[in-house]
Amino acid sequence: MWRRTEDDSVLDEAGKVIYFSLERFVRDIALGDCCFVCGASSADVPFNNEHVIPEWILRRFALFDRFLTLPNGASTRYDRYTVPCCVGCNDLMGRAIEQPTSALTEGGYDAVQAWCEQHGLLNLYVWVGLLFLKTHLKDRLLRAHLDARKGDVPIAEELQYDWRGLHYLHTLVRCFATGAGIYPDALGSFFIIKVREDASGQAFDYGDLYQAQAVMLRLGDVAFIACFNDGANAGLFLKQKLERITGAVSDAQLRELATELAFLNMHLKNHPNLESHFDLQLERHEMKGTFVLPELNELDYAVRGKFMHYIFRGMFGKLKSYKWSDAEFEAMVVGGQATFLFDDYGAFIKDDTPLP
Repeated sequence: MWRRTEDDSVLDEAGKVIYFSLERFVRDIALGDCCFVCGASSADVPFNNEHVIPEWILRRFALFDRFLTLPNGASTRYDRYTVPCCVGCNDLMGRAIEQPTSALTEGGYDAVQAWCEQHGLLNLYVWVGLLFLKTHLKDRLLRAHLDARKGDVPIAEELQYDWRGLHYLHTLVRCFATGAGIYPDALGSFFIIKVREDASGQAFDYGDLYQAQAVMLRLGDVAFIACFNDGANAGLFLKQKLERITGAVSDAQLRELATELAFLNMHLKNHPNLESHFDLQLERHEMKGTFVLPELNELDYAVRGKFMHYIFRGMFGKLKSYKWSDAEFEAMVVGGQATFLFDDYGAFIKDDTPLP
């Protein structure tokens, strides 16, 4: 029979952690060096660590020796971008999550959409959630300042991460290892987006906004955008724009959609309570959310501008406009009113012509 510990964690008869309390999650996972899935120490079991961006993606898009940009503007190689993980959990994650996702996404947007219509979104939601979780667990291992004279404060501490948001997500995405039942109301917004090939030839893209619990991932012509803590309410408002999109989106348009989802989430009047429920005798764990009426506070477009400027920080000078210079267009982005989705008449922009 399962048992609850003094710190409110839940363990099975063999001592496996079914549920990490917030205290234990912060100590062992967020700030410790234990396996991010099971919590084991490298002193007790063999480790081979886990790539933040899965190895099959690095192989498919030839990313091993390429560099990604960190929140502090520094760069690191994809093949060195890993988090602590034991051999057993890495193998399990490969079989249960990575191998099926690799096979599915190889078929592109149409295959992914057809599969989800039949099987639902949970598996892909968990997989994208794992990427977001790993990305920000890694931030507590990387120095915030490029100048070493400013100290060794990690990115997560410099940006004042609130680990409670990742604690909930950690609990949810571990369901492949714990067997937790996930109710639909425990999930946030999740969209599958078709992306067109553009002049850059870029086929892989990843970006997120930690504060808004939002993420964007592109693999060829299929992309995913998600928001993990909104009870799918921010997505209800985003759908108003998605319904006006009449074709595949560009890389810039995909980034705008992810930014818009984050922006809407930050303006929700209320967020749902996301809770774990246990029956220790029956050895059952379920995750549920509470219904919250979808309402927005007054929109502050300076927040949208801040988010967009961060997500587009590597693209200024490459995005052209008929009306505005590069500097003027960047200023419009910062102001929160720029759009790559629609022209002056509100019509969806379907090609790569310069923006109005």
